[in-house]
Amino acid sequence: MSNESQNNKRLAKNTLILYARMLFTVGISFYSTRLILANLGVSDYGVYNVIGGFVSMFYMVTTTMTLAVGRFLTFELGTGNQEKLQKVFSTSINVLLLLSLFILLIAETIGLWFVNNKLQISIERNFAANWIYQLTVLAFILEIIGVPYSSSIISHEKMGAFAFVTILKVLLTFGIALLLSVSPIDRLIFYGVLVFLVNLGIQLLYWSYCRANFKECRYSTAIDKSIFKEMFGFAGWFFLATCSSMMSSQGVNILLNMHFGTLINAARGVCGQLNGTVGAFATNFTKALNPQITKSYAAQDYNQTRTLVCRGTKFSYILLFVIALPCMLETDFFLSKWLKEVPPYAGVFVQLTLLNALVDILLNTVGTLNTATGKIRNYQILNCSAQWLIFLSTYFTLKIYESPILAVALGNIINILAFYPRIAINKFAVGISFRYYFQQAIGRILAMSILSITICLAVIYYIQDGWVRFITICFLSTASIFFFSWLIVLTNSEKNTIMGFVRSKLHLRK
Repeated sequence: MSNESQNNKRLAKNTLILYARMLFTVGISFYSTRLILANLGVSDYGVYNVIGGFVSMFYMVTTTMTLAVGRFLTFELGTGNQEKLQKVFSTSINVLLLLSLFILLIAETIGLWFVNNKLQISIERNFAANWIYQLTVLAFILEIIGVPYSSSIISHEKMGAFAFVTILKVLLTFGIALLLSVSPIDRLIFYGVLVFLVNLGIQLLYWSYCRANFKECRYSTAIDKSIFKEMFGFAGWFFLATCSSMMSSQGVNILLNMHFGTLINAARGVCGQLNGTVGAFATNFTKALNPQITKSYAAQDYNQTRTLVCRGTKFSYILLFVIALPCMLETDFFLSKWLKEVPPYAGVFVQLTLLNALVDILLNTVGTLNTATGKIRNYQILNCSAQWLIFLSTYFTLKIYESPILAVALGNIINILAFYPRIAINKFAVGISFRYYFQQAIGRILAMSILSITICLAVIYYIQDGWVRFITICFLSTASIFFFSWLIVLTNSEKNTIMGFVRSKLHLRK
């Protein structure tokens, strides 16, 4: 069997594993959010989200190091250098231990002052908010130390283990949602304690699995200076990009909180939960694909790299669009049936966030390619500029117009305007210009999207709001997306690969 066939088989297997996980967990996650919001109430749910949002700004370190460590581990797996792979793992562990101590110092000084003096939290909930803050900080420390272990699982493409741990976390979160109604103490504090314990258990599972299955996952006090220098330079640019991303997401949440209070954060929290769950349908595919992009680039197989980048863009967009389109067209009805109490602005925030997610997913594999090359400076400068413009536009919009909808919408417009340069900058890596990318992926995707949306809007015009229209839109949007994707988006090679995979699973002969 050829190497490409093995890669396709592994990619298909890993993708199916991740989607089996999603089909099992998505309903549980949605119902868990409903229970949590109902038991905590809109105000306390908003408190948890604004505190979690603020602490997640520290997670920029985790995100940065996950990207950096994952890239170096995957690259060395692609080159087959086991000795350097071991050095990368040990160096990353020690660097993260030092970083976690530094972040803990910042969190317990400047961070604690900001929570108690700047966030709009009622006095009677201040004690509970401080409990949530401390527990979230501790969860962050655990997660940052566990980055090399979770990155190793992804780099080795062991998606079965990754899916198992994720399913377990969702089930435990569902258990938390059920227990909230019988909490022996303040429900918000009880919720924070249980979430922390779940995160602790998940990190221990990652550590145990990696120790048992990957020989490079052995702790050593040594820090390889050359690897540290290369990784630090790489992570530095990602750190700036992640800081900027946090400013355009959690920074915007804080600005909204300072103008409108915790109710607006409850709406953003619901929106974030939906976006994260829906987005996982697309990112699961790219999570399985990204290691292959990095490995093919490390092996200097640039034709395969270009194919994987364009294929990843098309498939991930289709998978996201299937879920996002009915959610965007039937937002108010969907939210009214999902939640007992829909926070103000939740509907329009959901629509704007899903639209933004569709733009971002088109850049997912392009970003992976840029990461694989290691030449990330210019790409990250563009990202940083776009994210800071989003934050600044939100600040001035709220200052002048006091309109949360306009502020979030302007962020979407800026993200779209930054689309072209972020693709064009990769032209010299493996020959992917904007023209090539448009012909192979974006143009096909746009045609499919316009046709699918047009059909659905025609149906909405003639059918009254309710279950019949919702079910009709879900069925019609899915059918039209898959039909036009097969007709317009997929190449003959991709169609043959899909049909061959289906035949092999059904034990059919050509």
